[in-house]
Amino acid sequence: MSAMQYIALAAALICLGSLLVFFLRLVRLGKPKDLSNKSGDTKKGVLYANTTAMLPQNKESAYLHLPSYATGMLFHVGIFTSLLVFVLSFFPFFNRWIGGADRIHLIIPILLAFTSCCGYLLLFKRAFSKDLKPMSNPDDFISNFLTSTFQLATMLYLFFPASRCINILYYIVCTLLLLYFPLGKLRHVVYYFAARFHIGYFYGWRNVWPVNETE
Repeated sequence: MSAMQYIALAAALICLGSLLVFFLRLVRLGKPKDLSNKSGDTKKGVLYANTTAMLPQNKESAYLHLPSYATGMLFHVGIFTSLLVFVLSFFPFFNRWIGGADRIHLIIPILLAFTSCCGYLLLFKRAFSKDLKPMSNPDDFISNFLTSTFQLATMLYLFFPASRCINILYYIVCTLLLLYFPLGKLRHVVYYFAARFHIGYFYGWRNVWPVNETE
């Protein structure tokens, strides 16, 4: 491995260690304690919170902004794809594959070119929208910029696997993202699941979720 790979790997371990601490804190808190009389099914409520409740028509205002909702979903697909590529980049078989004559792997960077554009569009909207800008803070912009640039760097890495400059740039971007990950809103990758569990538990307990569409 190159020096930059070792640095990026160290950043990944620091990131994972920090996220593990956040996760263990959540586990120690345990289940929510509700003193009201139970009238529903908490398991169904939690399942609904993580599935049907995430559809735009069931969210408070997402159905009014479907293009932004779809852009955000594609953006997240790009993030998870880029993270998978980062993990695979440490395995020789993957690097042989992207450097080989079979160009089918180019489907991935073409996808990332599109999803990174989605990220930059969301960043542009946040910066200039009269509704979003007042409620945004520096972390919103930094997180969006880093994750969008991470996808862009991954795209370049896959397009030009033999370029030393691109490789260095790629692992620099990966390192910056991973070190920032536990410091800002990106750590919602851990808190998201706890939040959806709690809200599903709360409304499931009260027999509000899942919603009965026939009523």
